[in-house]
Amino acid sequence: MKIYRPKNVRLAALGRYVPDRVVTNAELASLGAAMSPDEMQQLSGITERRWAAPEQATSDLAAAACRAALQRASLGTADVDRLVLATVSPDHVSPSTACAVQKALELPPIPSFDVVAACSGFLFALDVAARAVETGDRAVLACAAEVRSRFLNLRDRSTCALFGDGAAAAVVAPGHGLLGIGLLSEGSGLKSVYVPAGGSREPATAETVAKQRHFIHMQDGPAVYFQAVEGMRSVAEELVGAFGMKLADVDLVVPHQANRRLVDRLGRLCGIPQEKVMVNIERLGNTAGASVALALEEALRTKRVKPGGKVLLVAAGAGYTAGAALLEVDEPLLAACS
Repeated sequence: MKIYRPKNVRLAALGRYVPDRVVTNAELASLGAAMSPDEMQQLSGITERRWAAPEQATSDLAAAACRAALQRASLGTADVDRLVLATVSPDHVSPSTACAVQKALELPPIPSFDVVAACSGFLFALDVAARAVETGDRAVLACAAEVRSRFLNLRDRSTCALFGDGAAAAVVAPGHGLLGIGLLSEGSGLKSVYVPAGGSREPATAETVAKQRHFIHMQDGPAVYFQAVEGMRSVAEELVGAFGMKLADVDLVVPHQANRRLVDRLGRLCGIPQEKVMVNIERLGNTAGASVALALEEALRTKRVKPGGKVLLVAAGAGYTAGAALLEVDEPLLAACS
């Protein structure tokens, strides 16, 4: 893993959007999910999640989160030089969902594009945004948005209870605060969690629809669980170690909210007490690429960390992908997110 150390990048504000509809485990079971409400909670730690309304697409959630972030940063659309959107649930296969968000926000004709890194998506978008700021951009929107509920097969026990919808965005600007980012991809996990059909490898046909090949497939849940835990632990230790720190020196860890058992195991393996781990999966479910950003926004809004505190973001996703970012939180960021 190569570690990038920005010299002049900070997060000016974060904004979020989660749909109004709350889907409890009981409602999910009533819709035909292949698990009981008690099983869902026991196996995932999730009690409810948010689902987008029928008329909402990923771009709608992303645009709302970006508006909230810009408002908190006291910036207008004319101040934005770039939009980077992480998603694995795009509005369409083509063009990019970022183009739809750019139009919805009425941004100037700035570069707007998608990045695809599954549940590590926000960290990959943040990396791109930081590099853009260091090469002259004034403010960049780094957003992650997902409507994974549209890709769920409720008869699939391995995935039916996990995913929720949501979006979060960060305004990335010049300053001090983003200390380092490390990312990696390992293609041996290409089919760990994936949607088989709909792309050039397996185009959509009546047969692929009949065989439910357009839903999320998880081939080996235990292997995915192990890879995610080990991937996050490895990148987290390597990143903080590059700064002469140990995980115990971090004030708050914000992990990808994949599964409550996974998050708890990560904390135990890393020797991090529960009070130093941000968890909100029980209320939002696994929002894929948006989960780290949503959890960070909530941590800042609820003042889980003080000015000067070090926050570690860490995620792992399908592919396999993984990443970590180290932040030093300043008072203006906390004030903006209050």
